[in-house]
Amino acid sequence: MNHELAAAIAAAGLVFDCGAGGSVHAEVAIVAEAPGEREMQAKAPLIGNSGRFLWEVMRKEGITRNHVYITNAVKRKLVHASESLDASPKQAKLALDKQEMAHWKHILWEELSRLPKLRYIVALGGYPLQMLTGETGITQFRGSVFPMKIGDREVQMLCTFNPAFVLREPKQEIVFRMDMGKLKRVRNGTFTPPRIDAQINPTFDEAMSYLSDLHQCDWPIAYDIETMSGETACIGFATTATDGMCINFRTQGTHTYTVSEEREIRVALQQVLANRRLKFITQNGHFDASWLWFKDRIRVHGHHFDTMLAHHLLYPALPHNLGFICAQYTDQPYYKDDGKEWRNNNDIDTFWRYNVTDCCITYAAYEKLEVELQEQGLTAFYHNHVMKLQPELVLMSVGGVLCDGELKQRTAAELVDGVAEARELCQTAACEALGVVDYQFNPRSTRDLSRLFFTDLKLVGRGSSTDKENRDRMRAHPRTSPAARRTIDAINAYATESKFASVYANSRLDPDGRFRCEYKQTGVMSAPGRLSSAQTMWGTGLNMQNIPERGKGMFIADPGYVLSYYDMAQIEARFVAYLADIPTWKQQFELARLQPGSYDAHCALASEMFKVPYEDVPTYDFEADGRKTIRFTAKRCRHGLNYRMAVDRLATTTGLSIIEAEKAYRLYHWVTPEITVWWDTLAALVRRDRGITTCFGRRWLLLERFEESALDSIVAFEPQSMNGDHTASVIYKCHNDARWPRDARMILNIHDANIAMHRPEDGELVREIMRGYAEEPIYITSVADRLAGRARRDELIVPADFGQSVPDEHGVHRWSTIKKLKRQQVLA
Repeated sequence: MNHELAAAIAAAGLVFDCGAGGSVHAEVAIVAEAPGEREMQAKAPLIGNSGRFLWEVMRKEGITRNHVYITNAVKRKLVHASESLDASPKQAKLALDKQEMAHWKHILWEELSRLPKLRYIVALGGYPLQMLTGETGITQFRGSVFPMKIGDREVQMLCTFNPAFVLREPKQEIVFRMDMGKLKRVRNGTFTPPRIDAQINPTFDEAMSYLSDLHQCDWPIAYDIETMSGETACIGFATTATDGMCINFRTQGTHTYTVSEEREIRVALQQVLANRRLKFITQNGHFDASWLWFKDRIRVHGHHFDTMLAHHLLYPALPHNLGFICAQYTDQPYYKDDGKEWRNNNDIDTFWRYNVTDCCITYAAYEKLEVELQEQGLTAFYHNHVMKLQPELVLMSVGGVLCDGELKQRTAAELVDGVAEARELCQTAACEALGVVDYQFNPRSTRDLSRLFFTDLKLVGRGSSTDKENRDRMRAHPRTSPAARRTIDAINAYATESKFASVYANSRLDPDGRFRCEYKQTGVMSAPGRLSSAQTMWGTGLNMQNIPERGKGMFIADPGYVLSYYDMAQIEARFVAYLADIPTWKQQFELARLQPGSYDAHCALASEMFKVPYEDVPTYDFEADGRKTIRFTAKRCRHGLNYRMAVDRLATTTGLSIIEAEKAYRLYHWVTPEITVWWDTLAALVRRDRGITTCFGRRWLLLERFEESALDSIVAFEPQSMNGDHTASVIYKCHNDARWPRDARMILNIHDANIAMHRPEDGELVREIMRGYAEEPIYITSVADRLAGRARRDELIVPADFGQSVPDEHGVHRWSTIKKLKRQQVLA
């Protein structure tokens, strides 16, 4: 740092621990956040681990340390949370106060203004972003390029994450590299932010003419809706990446059109969106299609391309929101805050332009994503599975499931007293465990539970968590007294009652008395392909994939209809048998398929593990007195230990003692040594290929450096994703089957199971069609064969177990009244 800059810093009354580096005559300035310990010692910026990583990345762009000017936004070491008694443990570093921020900002601008050839700035982290642009939120703005003036010179600033953050969060490495890759294009002039022509506030005639012209489009059309106060505020379209129209139904305080004009526009919208010749592009199209259908009775025939789903298929571990996709695939600066900040400026036209920008950015991203899918060999899987599933999930979301409103209301009322009683039992149990007359705590308060468990009862768990897993761990600890165990039991019971009351019994129904949910195709990060569900986008319903048994009675078939159900029998364990190439398992599972009801693969595993004749293994999981059978233990081992579960976790999830869990763990791996071989082979495959592709065509990528901690997600990926993709595919295959009854439909997905609603006379046909697709052969190449380059494939047929609802005493068919069918009854 030169003498004038040092004098300016001293005049500001601030102490600096680290100067600048590189060349003052460089065109590029690198601005990091603050010096670390190594930088303090050497009085030079970016020389520690984060610096080594940065220069490794920049060398690929043809830039070395000597080519740039290097400095920090803050010229002193920041106090970290671990060094401050007042800081939150989750806080990475303490925020600067406004006065110090202003001082460092002034000095940074002065410093940069003295660089005679400066043309480009790379801002690494939140402090440089804030000091140079006034914006906050590096996660949102990373990847953006800002034109700015430093002194009398025009400068372009690229912002991205601090390299130290990337080292702490390895999955962000690919994001960082993508951002830094823009620097080359900024420098050579090929970085060109788009100029979007947004037509807003169209007249009735302009809107109708635009919609009429859309019918003639031979190229894709991007569309997007914006909502306001529970209504559709506007719908936008774009036929290129640079121009579009927003048809807004409202202005500030008034309607844009007359009632008759709006009716005509809505009819024209339905005609456009129902035109099967047109190809529509969306971002999170499930939202738009479900909202339009449910709220406006406008039904979209289907989407050709969804940028969120395409990005999820390509990069399942990265975020998939449009802001992230925009930064990755376009030169558009971050703009997503425009969708909210228009209110602060009282300028609703900003909102309408934001809508068109969304459409144009979606179009631009589509053009890049389509090419990338082709280059990666994922186009067929994307269009033939991912996009084929989306309209069926929209149908399931909008169709919903009828609720027994009287039962729901009665259950909610009963739970008021039940929850209060469960809470009182918590207090009583705690008093008994502590030997006191009065002890008050809130069983929903993490702070109160932490005080009770660790300060007052002095229980031993893993760390200081008070969640259910650690409560079970504390309960199983040999030092936990019987009274303390009863306290934990009471707290667990209260948590169950409270959750059931708030989530299930008190969930909001739609006005037509139906439960609904939003099915998410990107919802399970650890198992891409597996569906998740949540409340609808309009705030009703609930997650319908995790309904407890006592809540299933609320879900009923429409009058005159019944329910048919199937689930895939031990599907993930069967996948593991073939992926790990375990001959014994393959033989046992095939026997169980061919001899349903008379041969059980879990019993066979228990027989091997515990050296008990197969005939002597119980076919049930619990004895009359509640004791767990060896079949239960074997089954739980198979479901958990396949995925690298440790002994203590096995104990807490099964209720076994640590000694019992240790014995089961050793026996399981002794009789199935192929499991650990599979893990090692899978690790070798991922190291070589940097990813895995399932037999269905879904891909998982290793975005970070390979570490032992990544192996858990690697091992779980194939069995769980294959389960999700296979089970979900049955939905659209059934709905698209010409034999499927017109008024039958799938109404629920529960991970490895689906429930259909149909008329009683169609039961045999519906179950026949479901069985045909559920039990289609699956061809799997083991991990060892893939690593060795062998193309051998084994055929696997996973059997499906079926059930059908029976009427209750009032003739109502409920989810809770589904009875399992024997195989010979399924088609009878």
